[in-house]
Amino acid sequence: MNLISFGRCSHKLMPVINKIILLILLFLTFCAAAQECITSPFAFKQGERIQYEVSYNWGLIWIDAGEVVFTASRITHNNKPSFHFVSTGKSHRHYDWLFKVRDTFEVITSTDLRPIFYKRHTLEGGFRIHNLYDFNEAERTVFARMEETRRPYHEKIIPVETCTYDVLTATYAARSMDFRHMQPGDTTGLSIILDGRVFTLPIVYLGKDIITDRNNKRHQTIKFTAVLEKGSMFRSGEAVTVWVSDDAKKIPLLIEAKITVGSIKVHLKNFRMGQ
Repeated sequence: MNLISFGRCSHKLMPVINKIILLILLFLTFCAAAQECITSPFAFKQGERIQYEVSYNWGLIWIDAGEVVFTASRITHNNKPSFHFVSTGKSHRHYDWLFKVRDTFEVITSTDLRPIFYKRHTLEGGFRIHNLYDFNEAERTVFARMEETRRPYHEKIIPVETCTYDVLTATYAARSMDFRHMQPGDTTGLSIILDGRVFTLPIVYLGKDIITDRNNKRHQTIKFTAVLEKGSMFRSGEAVTVWVSDDAKKIPLLIEAKITVGSIKVHLKNFRMGQ
C-alpha cells in the first residue's frame, strides 16, 4: 500500500474509532432483558479495568487502529456513595498526524446504577461533540446540554421511562443480567438515551459458542447479534456480533461489525479484576 492510499484508508479508518466506542457501549447491553431496573449483585467490581484493541479491515489488510479502555470505581458524590464509570477511545499516536481521535464517555450513578450525570466529549480530526445529561429520576426527565462543531449549543428536556440508561451505564447494568432463561432466537432490549434520542435496541440471542483469541486461547462464550437502525453515528443495516464470556463476569471478548466503510474487530487486550 503506498502512502497516498494509506492516507485515504486512514482518513476513513479513524472516524470508526468513535463508532467502535459506541458499538462496544451499545452491544455490552446484549444481556439486557425486557424487565424493570437492573439490581445487584453486579458482575463488575470497583477498580475493574478493561482494555480493547480496535482493528479495521481495508481490502485484504487488517490494521490495529486504536484502543478503548473502560474503568469502574467507587466515589462520593453529593455526600452519597456512587459509581464512577469512564470509557476512553483513541487512535494510536502513529496515526494522529492523519486523523486524531480522542473520545471520552463518563457517568456518575447511584449504587443501584441509576444514572445521575453523563458526559460525552468526542474529537475526530476537527469535529467535536460535547454532551452533558442531568438525570431527574423523580420527574422521569433528562436535561440535555448538547453542542457540536456543526450545531451550536442547545438545551432540551427529554422525557424518559423508568430505568432509561445512558450507553455507558447500560454496559455495566447489562453484564449483571441472567442469561439462563434465554433460548437461541430470543430477542431482548434495553431503553437507552443517545444523541438526545431515546430508543430500545433490539438484540437477538444466538446461544453459546467457543472462540479462540489472538493468543490461541479458547473461550466459552455467549453470542448475540443485532442490526443497527439509522442514527447520527450509524447507517441503517449496519450489523454487529458480540461474544461475551460465559461466566459471572460476562466480559465482552470479541466484537465484529460490518459497517459502511469496511469491517471492524474489537479484541479484549487486558482485563484487571476489581475488588
